[in-house]
Amino acid sequence: MRRLVPGVLLASVMSATLVLFGVVSAGAAVPLPGLVSATPVSWTPNVFAGTTVTSVCDTWFGSRGCGDATVRSTAVVNGEVVVAGAFTEACQPGPSSSGHCAAGTEVTRDDIFAYQLGTGIIDPNFAPQLNQGPAYSVVAGPDNTVYVGGAFTTVNGLSHRGVVQLNVTPGTASTDGTVVTAFAGHVSDYVRAMALNGNALYIGGQFTSADSMKEEGDARLNATTGAVDPTFSMPISVTPHSGQALKVEAMSVTASGQELAIAGPFLDVAGQPRPRVALISTGGGLGSAATLADWAAPILANNCSAEHDDVRSIDFSPDGSFLVIGDTGYESSPTTSASICDAAARFPAAATGTDIQPTWINYTGGDSFYSVQVAGSVVYLGGHNRWVNNECGNNKVCEPNSVLVMGMSALDANTGLGIPWFHPLTLRGEGVMSLTTYAGSNGGLLMGNGVTENGGAYHSFNALFPLTSTATSPTFGSIPSGIFSQGDLGGHDEGQGGAGIAAMCVDDTGDSSTPGTDVEFATCTNAPEQNWTVESDGNVKVNGLCLDTAGQATASGTKVVVGSCGSSTTQVWTQGTGNTLTNKAANLCLDDPGSSTTNGTVLEIATCTGGENQVWPLPGAPAPASLTPAGPVSSQVNQSSTQPGCINAGSGTAPGTAVQMATCIGSAQQNATIESNGNIEIEGQCLDTAGEATASGTGVVLNTCGAGTTQVWTQGTGHSLINKAAGLCLNADGSTNTGTLLDIAACSSSVATQGWRLPAV
Repeated sequence: MRRLVPGVLLASVMSATLVLFGVVSAGAAVPLPGLVSATPVSWTPNVFAGTTVTSVCDTWFGSRGCGDATVRSTAVVNGEVVVAGAFTEACQPGPSSSGHCAAGTEVTRDDIFAYQLGTGIIDPNFAPQLNQGPAYSVVAGPDNTVYVGGAFTTVNGLSHRGVVQLNVTPGTASTDGTVVTAFAGHVSDYVRAMALNGNALYIGGQFTSADSMKEEGDARLNATTGAVDPTFSMPISVTPHSGQALKVEAMSVTASGQELAIAGPFLDVAGQPRPRVALISTGGGLGSAATLADWAAPILANNCSAEHDDVRSIDFSPDGSFLVIGDTGYESSPTTSASICDAAARFPAAATGTDIQPTWINYTGGDSFYSVQVAGSVVYLGGHNRWVNNECGNNKVCEPNSVLVMGMSALDANTGLGIPWFHPLTLRGEGVMSLTTYAGSNGGLLMGNGVTENGGAYHSFNALFPLTSTATSPTFGSIPSGIFSQGDLGGHDEGQGGAGIAAMCVDDTGDSSTPGTDVEFATCTNAPEQNWTVESDGNVKVNGLCLDTAGQATASGTKVVVGSCGSSTTQVWTQGTGNTLTNKAANLCLDDPGSSTTNGTVLEIATCTGGENQVWPLPGAPAPASLTPAGPVSSQVNQSSTQPGCINAGSGTAPGTAVQMATCIGSAQQNATIESNGNIEIEGQCLDTAGEATASGTGVVLNTCGAGTTQVWTQGTGHSLINKAAGLCLNADGSTNTGTLLDIAACSSSVATQGWRLPAV
């Protein structure tokens, strides 16, 4: 799934503070105090490709990239959202009978348009004319302007190659969408990424000159005039494959403006080895000499089996202490190497040297990441991935704690684990290309891709996920161990055999609520007994009990248990250097004795050594609104580059309605609530057998929830779902294709027809 490396200092969850809604450099994520809603707002405009997309060939994914229609970037400027990409039309949302457009609202917009934040009303005057696209990047500029980077060569009929600054003045038709003439920046080819700090505009892409000066792949421009700043010279060079274009794919600048991160397929920067990611000390901004930071991550030099653009996204944390990347590549090549392929990874920004190691890695199981936003305690990632927490996957789900995400993911920034209660599924398509956090209207997350179903409803090419509350909540989630495989080492199936070590988590044995129960080491499963609440006073709780020492003793080797919460300092734990977890009373560390990787090993306290068996990053993500699992119930059938299937309410919710399979899109018909009594509820009805029969072959239907045991389902071996009354398993009858009706049948070892993944918290 991912690995944690000891000796890397993470910010303490209990003492971390976020600067909320402060001034943040354009190109870095706006921090948010909590997790955004998984339900998008209803009013975002629908975006379409039309019959043609005026676009140059974008070969990021082979020939498939030529003219692909998608939203690639968004920026909030002067109360509006500026949307860029490859498309031709936009409209206010309307009924399906009118093509999902409200009457009279459809407008032509080639690769860029703007709409009001809060209403979705399309700006009628912001209609700059780009001669070709895609428009890859938009960044909010000063004085109600936006910088646009892309593959265009003219804007509004005048020469502006690769980069332009536009006015965003809603209500003032004479200036809205016009070019800021003072800015005359241009490049020899195209701009793919931008970041702004003060009067320094950093640009990256595929070009060999900017403002007629030799600049290979990146440059710093005067944000007012567009002139190249000669004190910044960081040419990129060397790609690992002859077919790859030399370019900068992504960049991010810290809020202070002191550090710039660039990413792409390059291997050298300024003549020094910097595989695929480089950190640059900017010197403070425009006119200050920039230097290449002493920072290199050799793991990024390792090849993946399907190289195309490698690191496609990068973002600094709000405080600049770490950065997160998202990349492509399918799987390691050779598979026994430690590589970051189709994965996200966190790196410390302040570390120095030529052997910087990732703090954690989260693998998708064969699908790429294209966008990332570090919004504080949560990292949002976009791509065409079906899962996260899925290291051993190879276009299939295999890890016991994998999370179905379908294009948009949220990871706990401290642990690197996917947040299992966040799943606004998409149709994936080529993937989520754009994620942008914003602070207006209490804040939220803007998402852009090239599909029509997002967050379980029709939202063509884009959606907005609002922040529902600015109130802080306790942090919550699994506490993983530092003992993991060093990358994708040939795979394993849920911890059973293979070269890897399944991810292990701190576990309340048997999900016990009895004081004195041992705390053990167990394979991470997203189970309730592994989800701990971290309080500001240092208590770490589960099932109403606190992490404690046996008998509240303080000697080395004392077992760790769950105890009745009180005032004892043996129940106070602090996150220390290298993610150790120190007991206040004993001044000893939570310890996996003997560095065991065996399920059931009882944890203890021991002298702090900094070893990987004492690495326990506390969760940083906020607790879910409800501790009742809710979300899609998906099939575990192997899916090779296709959409997984989910249980679907089908044609309605009337009692007796047959339950069937459908492509997972996160709709209300697929949103199942897993009740503690074993009921599986969809839209107010419970999963049942037809006529409450118990014979093999009986169809599965929705019925009014009651006390019948035919409505009680328990998870069995191989992720089967066993009907309590019948003793038979939920069965897809040989297929998980859309429309397949479900029944109950004798339990077998068939993962394809009887393996089901339940939502979790």
